Amino acid sequence: MTQGKRTPWSRREFVARSSRALAGLVSLGREEPSQSASPVALVKNPDKSAALKRALELMEDLDFAQKGIYLKPDFNSPHGFPASTDPDMLRDVVTQLRERNCGKITVAERSGMGITREICEKIGIPDLAKRLDFSLLPLEELPAEQWRRALEEGSHWSKGVEVPDWLAAGAPVVQICNLKTHRFGGHFSASLKNSIGLVAKHASAGTRRNYMAELHSSPDQRVMIAEVNQLYRPLLAVMDASRVFVDGGPEAGDLAYPEVVAASRDRVALDAVGVALLRLHGAGGPVSRGPVFEQTQIKRAVELKLGSQSPKQIRVLTPDDESRNVAFQVMAVLEKEEEKK
Repeated sequence: MTQGKRTPWSRREFVARSSRALAGLVSLGREEPSQSASPVALVKNPDKSAALKRALELMEDLDFAQKGIYLKPDFNSPHGFPASTDPDMLRDVVTQLRERNCGKITVAERSGMGITREICEKIGIPDLAKRLDFSLLPLEELPAEQWRRALEEGSHWSKGVEVPDWLAAGAPVVQICNLKTHRFGGHFSASLKNSIGLVAKHASAGTRRNYMAELHSSPDQRVMIAEVNQLYRPLLAVMDASRVFVDGGPEAGDLAYPEVVAASRDRVALDAVGVALLRLHGAGGPVSRGPVFEQTQIKRAVELKLGSQSPKQIRVLTPDDESRNVAFQVMAVLEKEEEKK
């Protein structure tokens, strides 16, 4: 594991913090979460197919029956996982959705570091689509009339953004995100950042406005990332943190191996858990500093009431002792950093 520059806890302090964290933890996922706590299923297992299956079982009341699902992976670049979604994880998520009797599955993406269809071809996604019978929708191939402009009050996007009409209409979306540091201004990339791939790169009509140029040149980039998430609410977000970048990113960086798969309906809670995992595995730079809920993406998402408002509103569901140990450490990071505020 990559070593981070942080002050270690004594064994006594860690045990005390872990015990307090237990108050916010459901160990076997069978207790009904309170309305004020967002469940995050967390499973540590080197077999991430098994980890995904168990995580979704812990979430219990997932309802995909007969729903046509838009599945949003992370195919930002042609580089291998964790830069882009692992095709095996995509396969496993499709399999789990089908086992829950979902309708048609459409994998929708707009890559940031190249042309989506070409990137998907390099990764082998069209062949996977044929084998698993799902549709591949590179979003830059959508005709102009199928984009809708959205501008929320108080947005830092000067003229709003454009999203597909089906997203604006509230179509069911499931996310697959990776976990990594992000050297181009995002600080970290998880479920909130993954939503940027649902935004058009260029305006569909009129002036050739480049939304991504606006994003990446803005000092408010991390705020703008959070604001895009106002435009939809996924049925589920799955985080593949089996392997992560703890420095660099998004397409290359130093690796660590948490061997964790997590899932939640709450993107704020999921990303907070993700940032804690990055810190536990030695991530440096901006993602390592300050309370987790003061990370700008998370802070703005909290202001917009997109999910959990504090670590106290996160409940981690785990199936076994090894996963529970990771959950204790995650909650201890969240609690420790919160005390500094």
